[in-house]
Amino acid sequence: MANIAKLPQYQWTDNPREVEYHLPDGWDVNIYSIAGANRRAMTPEEIGAAIASPIGSPRLRELAAGKKKVVIIFDDMTRSTQVSRLVPFVLEELAAGGIADEQIEFVCGGGGHQPWDRRLLAKKLGDDIIARFPVFAHVSFMNCTPLGRTKYGSKVEVNSEVMSCDLKITIGGLFTHTANGFSGGGKTVMPGVSSYEAIVEHHSVTHQAFREQRKNAGFKGNRGLAEGNPITLDCIEHAKMAGIDFIINAMQNIWGEPVAVFAGALEPAYWAGVKEAKEHYRVNCPDDNDIVITNGFTHASEPTAALVDSLPHVRLGGGDAVLVANPEMGHCVHFMSGAFGKTIGGKLQHRIGIPTNVNHVIWYSEFTERRSIYMFPEKDWPRIHLMTDWTDVVMALRRWHPDRAKVAVFTDGVMQISMPPG
Repeated sequence: MANIAKLPQYQWTDNPREVEYHLPDGWDVNIYSIAGANRRAMTPEEIGAAIASPIGSPRLRELAAGKKKVVIIFDDMTRSTQVSRLVPFVLEELAAGGIADEQIEFVCGGGGHQPWDRRLLAKKLGDDIIARFPVFAHVSFMNCTPLGRTKYGSKVEVNSEVMSCDLKITIGGLFTHTANGFSGGGKTVMPGVSSYEAIVEHHSVTHQAFREQRKNAGFKGNRGLAEGNPITLDCIEHAKMAGIDFIINAMQNIWGEPVAVFAGALEPAYWAGVKEAKEHYRVNCPDDNDIVITNGFTHASEPTAALVDSLPHVRLGGGDAVLVANPEMGHCVHFMSGAFGKTIGGKLQHRIGIPTNVNHVIWYSEFTERRSIYMFPEKDWPRIHLMTDWTDVVMALRRWHPDRAKVAVFTDGVMQISMPPG
């Protein structure tokens, strides 16, 4: 039987689709997907019912009564959340609460990411929304209002336009996250619409002790850990201080389609989602693979999380890793941790160190950018290979593994909570 890995590709294009990647017939190839990979997408009626039946909150139409200015904050193009499927039901609720179109605006909560152009935002929101309502980019370097500090010591500075609104709604994906355990909840505010300095502080000094504690205990990140995680709880406090009234978090299948929507008050809705998401995003995979191939579809323009989380599954005796990412829009510019030149970068520029047991890393993309090499320390560059042709990928892997190879293929390495078999 032929070894074929079928992976979703081309997020935020006009034709996202499954692509077949062929691997040598003699190899032991195993495909690993999240438990909810193929879960049915919600119907419009189901989405509307979820938003109309909030968790721990009155209906949005009740919250809207008497309000003057409404903001809808949504996650950006680095996330696969199909906001266009959710927004119509938010607008229905607002209209039922007496809110006119001219009272509503949207803010793209990209945190420390680049702003996005109309073409891409229309894919996220829909052309009709772009034409009907003002859609603004959050710029973290200016126009943020100081709100004090959280109990964890984090500086809170939030987009001033957001703060000028008296009804604040957030829409975002509920994914796993390497620091927060799960996204959603307060992350639409921190970092979503926070100032650059506040983002840097939250991501560095505020929680450094917790990160070191986890690292010393042998944990590689916090993916799947939200309860008791001070990073997560701090984000929630940022959102509380910003006065977020209503959240909508969408748990997703492997295509980014909403399979469950958790709407309502900030904490009750978020924690209800986390409870279900723990099983939905679970993957059981061994750690003794000669080759790990990981797909970054749902975060295609920021796919390195898929690589980082796959590396522990390479066998300790030595092996290789392949990252598959095909974002037509390119790799996101990250003002906090990205590279802005060969020797300069953001205040928390992060270079991804490759473990010594990983002999080679192939970054495969039809839209290769040479600047991607600067996401790794220079000492690791000889082990990094940027490739645009899958035939070349297979040829290289055959050269390094001339006999049989045990291969793990993650259909989306960004979403998953990796667990050992059993």
